[in-house]
Amino acid sequence: MFINRSVALKVCLALAAWGPSLPAGDRAATITTFDVPGAAGTFGNSINQAGTIAGYWVDTANVYHGFLSASGGAITTFDAPGAATTSGLGTLAVSINTSGAVAGYYADASNVYHGFVLSAAGAFTTIDVPGTGTAPGKNTFPQSIGDTGAVTGRYQDTSATTHGFFLSAGGTFTMFDAPGAGAAESQGTYAESTNTAGTVAGYYADPFFVYHGFQLSSGGTVTEFDAPGAGTGPDQGTFASSMNAAGTIAGNYTNGGTHGFLRASDGTVTSFDVTAAGPLGTLPTAINTAGAITGYYGLKSTAYRGFVRSAKGTSATFHVSGAGTKNYLGTFPCGINQSGAIAGYYTDAGGTAHGFVRTP
Repeated sequence: MFINRSVALKVCLALAAWGPSLPAGDRAATITTFDVPGAAGTFGNSINQAGTIAGYWVDTANVYHGFLSASGGAITTFDAPGAATTSGLGTLAVSINTSGAVAGYYADASNVYHGFVLSAAGAFTTIDVPGTGTAPGKNTFPQSIGDTGAVTGRYQDTSATTHGFFLSAGGTFTMFDAPGAGAAESQGTYAESTNTAGTVAGYYADPFFVYHGFQLSSGGTVTEFDAPGAGTGPDQGTFASSMNAAGTIAGNYTNGGTHGFLRASDGTVTSFDVTAAGPLGTLPTAINTAGAITGYYGLKSTAYRGFVRSAKGTSATFHVSGAGTKNYLGTFPCGINQSGAIAGYYTDAGGTAHGFVRTP
């Protein structure tokens, strides 16, 4: 499968056990866990305002399939037309918008990846960026679908350099690169999120494998940025993960440790850490229209735990009951909707993934 080099993992590619930093008023939150029937692993990725969760599941033959879980718990599974049915390949749903349209990608029998949009009515549209490579593991990887139906993501060219793309609701492609992006394999531009204004946020790797954030305006202007204190060594830097309708960007930066950041629409960057976070750090994954951020944080030699940070800066932490407690297992929130409902997955003591939704 395609691996995201970002430290903010896109793996995002009984009730909570509350930590000491949880505000008393947040104890009423409820966590519901779920599994796709017959799945060997269930990964919730994104949740819309109706409470519908999009994600993917893995069957016992290690083939990937998409799913939708409605707010009432009904689960629908799907495969993109042309998706491979061999081990390690298949269909991955990564983003759902307000109308219920889903974006994701799938691997064909030659292990070439193609993007897709699944409409709320159930119709598939395949997305292949012009000029993409056709080698195994390469091609088109949507990461976000906005409420207008526009899609952003990344693709690899024939030289395996990564570039960003934006596909308008009308079907027009715009391919782009951050000005400072490197051109070698595994370098380039990684588009992560788009909003209703058609703005795109993401990160890029420069020729020295140092990472920097960027924002692409609807008019085509790229603004590059670094979180204060971000490292300047290989595989360090700034990773923008998610953007809301106001243009506020959430992500993480690394400098030997990992920390969260919030970049306001005026360019002001605020760093933050979950109080209980240890050496594995704080990794935001999603921000909603109200400015609430979710993600996960890690303690040394123990499991990852989830957090939600309000627009006022107050954090609550949570851990799904049944989640593993050691060695990179734990709770992984991936999406948050306007009402503050959070979707994600957790890994149990044996490493098996299960979906969850946390409602405030």
